[in-house]
Amino acid sequence: MHEKEVVGGKIHPLSVTTVFIEMLFNETLLATGTAFFVSSNKGPVLITNWHNLTGRNPETNECLSKHCAVPNLVRVKLLGPHQPLWFKFDLERNGKPVWVEHSIYGAQVDVVGVLLPELKEYVMHYVGIDEGWCRLDVADRVHIVGYPFGIHDNFAIWATGFVASEPETDYRNLPAFLVDCRARKGQSGSLVLSLIKPGDAKLHHGKLWAAQKEMVHYLGIYSGRINKDSDLGIVWKKGVLRDIVNTINTSRDIVSAMSSTFSGV
Repeated sequence: MHEKEVVGGKIHPLSVTTVFIEMLFNETLLATGTAFFVSSNKGPVLITNWHNLTGRNPETNECLSKHCAVPNLVRVKLLGPHQPLWFKFDLERNGKPVWVEHSIYGAQVDVVGVLLPELKEYVMHYVGIDEGWCRLDVADRVHIVGYPFGIHDNFAIWATGFVASEPETDYRNLPAFLVDCRARKGQSGSLVLSLIKPGDAKLHHGKLWAAQKEMVHYLGIYSGRINKDSDLGIVWKKGVLRDIVNTINTSRDIVSAMSSTFSGV
């Protein structure tokens, strides 16, 4: 009898870049979603959707939860070297919300950042927010990496779609574009990216180049479908993330969400 061969698995780094989050009112779970981290001069910044943390529809301000409650706590699942760690923080500190909104559009842009400096030694993966060189065209393939339906047993789930509106224009005169993708609840706050495989051709500075290795281009953050009957969803552009980080870097009165402790799972 031959000894069984053990085959080592490979996990794509981007499958551990996004994090699973839970929104709670005290100990009552209201909703689940997705987030990821970007870097600032003051420490890690958790990026997710405004509607995730407020529990309200950004257009109507209506409560999203069937419990008719809005969250006051968030739990974040971090993938540690040996086991997952959960970190819980309050959404209000000294009477002020802990999140930072877009400096110009405020809650019209469904994206917020939360400064979490105490997580500096625990956050292993950051999303780059530099402008980058990759040109995005309508009908290009994109990936939405997050946690649909609260599935978080292992790693993030990848959903694939296509750019549906001209990315050089702004959807509803806001810094966003549309994708056609069959995304579902729980993917709000997901990282949106373009993955270029070896051999793929890309136009750069007027010349056509063939990729020699896999390249990743971060495009922004997903915030849900435009309505429940459509697979068209909104992606907020990467410049939104740069604006939020710049606000955190330059403002003296940013409220840090430093609070409660970790617990193992």
